Amino acid sequence: MIEAGRSAGRAGAAAVKGFWSGFTYPFRGARLVYFKSPGLVRYWIWPILITMICFAGVFAAALVWNDDLLELFWTVPSGDGFWIGLQKVLRPVVQGILFLALIVAGFFAIYLVTSIFAAPFNDMLSEEVERISRGKEPPPFSLARLGRDLLMTARLELTKALLYAVVMLPSFFLSLLLPIVGEVLYAVFGYFFTIVFFAVDYTDWPLARRGRGVRRRLGLLRRNFVRMAGLGTAVWLFVLIPIVGLFFMPAAVAGGTLLVLDMEDEGALD
Repeated sequence: MIEAGRSAGRAGAAAVKGFWSGFTYPFRGARLVYFKSPGLVRYWIWPILITMICFAGVFAAALVWNDDLLELFWTVPSGDGFWIGLQKVLRPVVQGILFLALIVAGFFAIYLVTSIFAAPFNDMLSEEVERISRGKEPPPFSLARLGRDLLMTARLELTKALLYAVVMLPSFFLSLLLPIVGEVLYAVFGYFFTIVFFAVDYTDWPLARRGRGVRRRLGLLRRNFVRMAGLGTAVWLFVLIPIVGLFFMPAAVAGGTLLVLDMEDEGALD
């Protein structure tokens, strides 16, 4: 009994240590990207600028089109009476909900577009992190390789984004139908699914260069779940913060690459 307790204690301590180790990788990536190798800005600045311009465009479009869209199915009430008064009270509420819906839809569209646009830059950033950390030179540039990588990137990023939407959006609406219980389940499930999604997403580029397919990546995730969950949690805490999240993404790319490099050195990739 005592020995079983000690074994459980050692397993728990190892899990905490592994989780914390994974959690630190994005911050190690931030130190490399922003302080040790500031010249890497030539790779990560473009996705950030494009995303910020797109965000500004979404807000502007939502402000401009909000009234016109609402007017299509609900004209401004006029006159007196109980129902007219109720409409005057409810219309601004619906207008606010519509504005938020436009923002959410716009942000999802931005995620789809910018994730595809940013992927080649993130791949080049990941290659440079490997070169700086391990002295591994990237493959020579060629238009054929660029075209092949862009096509593969577009397919993978679109698949990942749609998978996330297919899983999370129904879960969100289900949480609205089951007050309290549904919200708790959505929060717990959403957290675990999101950190796994981020862990897989930000180790994508170095694993793709090593020819690791979906099955081998799932095996890698299963064997190193605690450490990769730590990575995904760190990304989750910062990437979703407006503005801050944009500047944390290069750190997350570098951190995911450093994690893969360390697992490769440990022989943990296979």
